Amino acid sequence: MNNKNTEAMTVEHGEYAVRHSRKRDIIAAVICLVFALVVWLLVMNVNDTAHVPLEMSGRNDAYAYVLSDESLEVAGTVVSLKSAQREAIVVKIPAEANAPGTYQITLDDLTLPEGVALTALPELTLTVSQK
Repeated sequence: MNNKNTEAMTVEHGEYAVRHSRKRDIIAAVICLVFALVVWLLVMNVNDTAHVPLEMSGRNDAYAYVLSDESLEVAGTVVSLKSAQREAIVVKIPAEANAPGTYQITLDDLTLPEGVALTALPELTLTVSQK
């Protein structure tokens, strides 16, 4: 009766009381944790896409600047995308954009967060107007 590995023991009324070994429960819990960790690592390293907001730098207070888009689509691992969405893609205002008009933004004017890349070449324009 004191055997801990007994699966079931008979009770007076014909019912069964199931007894489990603690060692078996601990092993099952460890296996579940390892499996959950492996699944989490696989999911976090899958490639995906997301939209990251744009932020301008190098503004002149005498002008108002408007970009043609508010965000760009980037690709990377889920971990990289989560950190990139907390940051922003920095758009440096070109040196030639010192007068009212419309200017094309090139890849050299963009600073992407680490671990992500653009999914397509952007066709960004910057409209500058006098305040």
